[in-house]
Amino acid sequence: MKVIGLLSRKGGSGKTTLTVHLGVLAQAVGLRTLLIDLDPQHSAADWWRAREAETPQLVQTAPAELRDVLDVALTDGVDVVVIDTRPSAAQDAALVAALSDLILVPTRPSILDLRAILDTIDIAQGAARRSLIVLNACPPPRGAGEASLTGDARRAVAAFGVPVAPVPIVNRTMFASALLTGLTAGEADPGGKADREMRALWRVVEKELNHGKGYIAERAGDEKTARARAAGAGH
Repeated sequence: MKVIGLLSRKGGSGKTTLTVHLGVLAQAVGLRTLLIDLDPQHSAADWWRAREAETPQLVQTAPAELRDVLDVALTDGVDVVVIDTRPSAAQDAALVAALSDLILVPTRPSILDLRAILDTIDIAQGAARRSLIVLNACPPPRGAGEASLTGDARRAVAAFGVPVAPVPIVNRTMFASALLTGLTAGEADPGGKADREMRALWRVVEKELNHGKGYIAERAGDEKTARARAAGAGH
């Protein structure tokens, strides 16, 4: 089982949008996916309740219960867990970071937002987990390249010591309108710009989850085999 933690101690960075989109994309490629909503505002849970599809599954819980929820998910054969967190709570962020295989740190490209993620970066690095900064809610590109503000942000965070995802997510109305009805941008507008960007980001995340290799090959069956071998070795 792989765990993706969305961390940012600044509100409005887009954690929930990324959580539900990546979760739906993981489910779509055949991975049994669980979303965990740790945010007291329950934005991911509200989206899920408006949703007609039964997948991905979602659990709304408190940080104190997170380890137990992950243990149950592992026993139930979940392949991927995506955790949405609340801003500001350093203790919660540290817990999620320690339990994650991959930490995603979303940020808007403005200088104030970039400075605000430094504490989150410290938490991610302290947990010694693979991490990615995701430039989110970026201005639309002009021509073939990304917007100048996005490029400036990419160069600025290069000094933070954490890789930046090569795919920026543009601030598109499709994200907001889809989420209102329990959908993702890809479900509401398949093949649209928002869908293509999120799919490209998922491909980056998928590789990071398995250190640059295709993750599909390491689905639950392989992990169960590994656990069975480990259990046998203990006898």
